[in-house]
Amino acid sequence: MPLIIFVVVLALALSHAFEPDHIVTLRLMKSRRDYAVFGLSHGIGFALIALPLVIILSIIPELELIGNIIGLGFSAILLYGEIVGKEFEFNVSKSLGSGILQGAFAITPSKIIVAVLASEVGFLLGSIYIILFVIVSSLGIFLVGFLLSYINVKKDLSRMINICIAIVTIIYILLSILKI
Repeated sequence: MPLIIFVVVLALALSHAFEPDHIVTLRLMKSRRDYAVFGLSHGIGFALIALPLVIILSIIPELELIGNIIGLGFSAILLYGEIVGKEFEFNVSKSLGSGILQGAFAITPSKIIVAVLASEVGFLLGSIYIILFVIVSSLGIFLVGFLLSYINVKKDLSRMINICIAIVTIIYILLSILKI
């Protein structure tokens, strides 16, 4: 059974790296260092909140809205910047802060599942699951940012992709808020 859960945690971590709010945030960054800092700080943010997450959400389920609002904010910044032609760039200090914010407060199904799995198997094995999720998703986020950096070859194409990413993310988050 632990091997199956291990594989599930790995799959969740990989899919987590490709979530729309991460892609939007990565599109606001320009360097590999920023991608790495964001990925690592995002993992740290999740690790700081992972174990108490199940308890907190059972008491105050409205906290999920905070994560959605943060994702909407980053999406709106990307969309606005592309529409008006103003480039917003997140440097290391901003990628550190945004990574921790999104890691701690952007509550996604993959994070909830990992937190639940971790809380059900005890502290030691649960900690291993959380650490595995953090490492794999942080590396995945970095790789997504690295791959997205190659989309910037043509400015017009990059702009259209960013607008599409922002719109899809806004719709995704709004549907999540509305529970549709």
